[in-house]
Amino acid sequence: MNLAMVNTSKFLILGSLLFLLTPKLSLGQSNANQIIVGEVGNADVTFSELQENYTQGMNSDVPLEELQSFLPIYLDYKAKLLAAKDQGYYDDSTLVVEHNNYVKQAAYAWWLEKEIKPSAFETFKERSEVELKPYHVLIALDENATEQQINDAIAKLEMARTEIQQGVPLKEVDQKYSTKRGGRSMGGDIPWISAGRTVQPFEDTLYGMDVGEVSKPFRTQFGYHIAVLQDKRERKPARLTSHIYVRGTGDSTSYDKIHEAYDMLERGRLWSEVVPNYSEDGASVRNNGRIGWVSYQSNFAMDFVDAVMQQDPDQAFSEPVQTNYGYHIFKIDSVESYATEAEKDKALMSRLQDTPYYQENNQFVIDYLVDNYGTESNSSFLNQYEAWLLGKDSTALADLSFPADLTDAVVFSFSGNKYNLNDFHSYLQDRFGDRLAINYRENWFENFKRFEADKNLINLTLDRYPQFEDQSENYLNGLVVYNINEDYVWSAATVDTSRLRSIYQNNLDNYRYKERPFYYLVTARHDSTLKEAISFVNEGGELDSLSSKIANLGVSSDSTSGYSEPPFDRLQGMDENSFSEIFEYNNRKAVFWLEDILPARNMTFEEAFNRLLSEFQPQREQEWLEELRETYNVKVYPEKLKEAYQRSSR
Repeated sequence: MNLAMVNTSKFLILGSLLFLLTPKLSLGQSNANQIIVGEVGNADVTFSELQENYTQGMNSDVPLEELQSFLPIYLDYKAKLLAAKDQGYYDDSTLVVEHNNYVKQAAYAWWLEKEIKPSAFETFKERSEVELKPYHVLIALDENATEQQINDAIAKLEMARTEIQQGVPLKEVDQKYSTKRGGRSMGGDIPWISAGRTVQPFEDTLYGMDVGEVSKPFRTQFGYHIAVLQDKRERKPARLTSHIYVRGTGDSTSYDKIHEAYDMLERGRLWSEVVPNYSEDGASVRNNGRIGWVSYQSNFAMDFVDAVMQQDPDQAFSEPVQTNYGYHIFKIDSVESYATEAEKDKALMSRLQDTPYYQENNQFVIDYLVDNYGTESNSSFLNQYEAWLLGKDSTALADLSFPADLTDAVVFSFSGNKYNLNDFHSYLQDRFGDRLAINYRENWFENFKRFEADKNLINLTLDRYPQFEDQSENYLNGLVVYNINEDYVWSAATVDTSRLRSIYQNNLDNYRYKERPFYYLVTARHDSTLKEAISFVNEGGELDSLSSKIANLGVSSDSTSGYSEPPFDRLQGMDENSFSEIFEYNNRKAVFWLEDILPARNMTFEEAFNRLLSEFQPQREQEWLEELRETYNVKVYPEKLKEAYQRSSR
């Protein structure tokens, strides 16, 4: 989260605390908060306002000395805001665009932090307590499937659903209806799953079902499914597992080897000794047999996971076990557990952020808002429009006049705004005007909903979270203060160059170049390339033509007065018109050519300009602040600040 959002969160926390604590404030504290400690532009600045802006909403004790230092800075800041307003900075089109862009990005982040993450976490935490055993039938369709293809898939799945409910074996139904790829069904049995292990539409469907129930057809990114919830149980905690592994060979060799390893352990040999001598899993051998956390949510074969989960974690090691991988001796190093609920929540949050439940991107936010704050209506009108559109066949969308009888049909509502079919038609013409009507796709309406939701994001955020306006206003104020500072203090374009020239002329001795070397720095990936360059120059070639004559060579020229820092210390003591030894520089090979020793001389005004500007900046800023203080009648009341502080501390 950015700093502005952090500060806003602090403000919200403080506001809640103040609301709770206000009835308990002593009369002295209340009076202290209202004491006027300064004035700007005929507006009073109270002790409470000063404290709040210093702490950025955090309810913390602040030493008097810090508030005394902050008071004039804060009053100057408010004077800058008044100056920016008077000079039209708040209406500057560039700043308005930059502010709007920031506010929109901040709104995305706000929804993620305030609503989406907490909501997703509660769902994820609840679902993480259980594991589900699903079976599914899948008819694969891509996102551009036609309405006829979709209807055909749904009709087939309804028949499959009826057969399952009538007792036809699941495998038989799957083979009959599921799409085949490479001769294998895309449906079928699915290993135990828990939260975050499959795409969200599939998971949402399963977690809304009872054991034995058959779902209605539903869509995921893979196509249309029906699912059967075969079983449900409490989630089994993951196990940190090590093993000794021997590949299956089809004869007694592997069997004999794993039992020999087991015998060695039984006789008291250390696990760390047996692993390297017997295990054939090279990756885990390097880690004393450790293969990591194993659970029904990991990517191991199901019979392997079953074998691990059946082991007694209190035993030093298991008897030999056979899985599809081969033979194993397991050692359970740890069983997943948490000392506190907070520790568990932290682990779950980390896991959540690696799942489709929660993604930190703008599209994810908009999809959430469409699902939770948007409303579809009059689907029959949308179907009529789609049928009308597809009937226009090879006509470009840009050339289609909207049918008058559908003009007022509202098909989507969001944040108090209603959108009719004519709005949708205009959107299609703007976005897909060159497409043919026959190319219409169902997902275009989803894109339209996202488009309108995104347009209304800021208004919805302000309606839902009025405090978001504070963050927006704070950023705008910071933006205009930065720009007015740039113009009056830092910008070279607005400086009085005559004053700089006067400073330069009155202090010429302060703006001098010392005697310094003028050099070429030549770099390449390989010594051989540099040696070729050195030979070229030594044979009379020009330094300035090096890069055009020799490939993969970098050549730059400059002068420096700093001999002490590497690599420039190599220039010290070099002869003019000579090369240095080859050295390493920025992961490349490099060499210096010393062209000349430039004599000491005074800088020109142009050469000294940036240094003059930097040195003049504090005086320039002070003069501007004095002008602001006079213009906006800035008054500082340090004694009243001290009085307010003492009262608030009682």
